[in-house]
This record gives sequence, C-alpha cells and structure tokens, in this order.
Amino acid sequence: MGNPGHVRTFDRIAPVYDARYGRGCAPAHELALDAVTAAGVSPGVLLDVGCGTGRLLALARVRWPNARLLGVDPAPRMVAVAARQAPLAGTAVAAAEALPLGDASVDVVVSTTSFGHWADQRAGLAEVARVLRPGGAGVVVEHPPPGPVTRLSLWLTRRLPRLRHADVMVALASGAGLRATRCGPAAGFLVTVVTRPG
Repeated sequence: MGNPGHVRTFDRIAPVYDARYGRGCAPAHELALDAVTAAGVSPGVLLDVGCGTGRLLALARVRWPNARLLGVDPAPRMVAVAARQAPLAGTAVAAAEALPLGDASVDVVVSTTSFGHWADQRAGLAEVARVLRPGGAGVVVEHPPPGPVTRLSLWLTRRLPRLRHADVMVALASGAGLRATRCGPAAGFLVTVVTRPG
C-alpha cells in the first residue's frame, strides 16, 4: 500500500534524502519526541510510521535507550537507509494502512512529515488505534496546508501531499477511535497528539 507515486519518489531520492532535506526534518523530529515526553507515556515500544531514513529512530534511541524501537515505511530504499542509520531499531517495508504488528502492541506511535503522503489517512489512523495499547499515545507532526501558490506548484509537479488543518486532524483521529489531546501549530508545523482511550 502507500501512495505509489510518492513511494517511487522517495525510493529515488533515498540516497540523498538526508543531505537535501535532513535539516528541514530535524525540527519535526524534535517536536515529535518532545510531544511524547510531554504526553507522559513511557515508550517501552515506539513505532515510527513513515520512518524514512531512520533519523527519528536514532534520536529516540538517545532519549530512551531501553525502548524497543520500530520503523515502517512503504519505500524499500528508505527502509534500507533507516536500517543502516538506526541499526538497533527493527525496520520493515510497510504502509500506515497495514501495520505489521499485533493489536495493542505499541506504547507510542510517531509520524513526522509523512501523514500527508499516506494513501488512506482514515485507514492509517485506524491502524494506529489498533496497534496502540490502551492509554498509549500517538504524535503526528506535519506541515500545515500550503497557500494557493505553493499548492499549485506542488500540483504541477505531482507532489501534492494531503495536508490537513487542525480541525480535520481532530475529526480524523476521533473517527479512528482516538482522542486528540493537542492539535496546533509549533515551529512551522502542525502537531497533533492523540491517545487511545482505555
């Protein structure tokens, strides 16, 4: 699964992704990890959905050295880079819509700058709800929707992700059985924190 056009794009740029985009992604990773800490959930098992090159997993290892870290991404070449950059994390080729994990098996799910590329955001959030343990937390850090000029440029280059406003993120989370505890702007990103009731 996953958006086939986006998977091909990310496979093609995997070897140079960090050099080109790593600096821009670093604040999103820090925001996500800070949100996990603020949520007060101990990440015994942390899953990064859309893990890309594994940079967040490497940062999470420093913060939580005893946590079991897992990363999935639908782009095989991104997963190969992640396996090298975060060798102590378990990585797999998988999309948000079909997570290869058991029910209630994860304490924390994070996703940074990948939610807009999920082929089916509702199904992906339903999977997040399925794998989260009751009381577990999810954090999505994504770019806010662009203005009309940027949107046209992205459409013309066929790179238009489906970026959401805060009210839509809250509604999508609620529809998946998750409770949004925070959803708002931070450092140029939209940060959404959800919990699985229980």
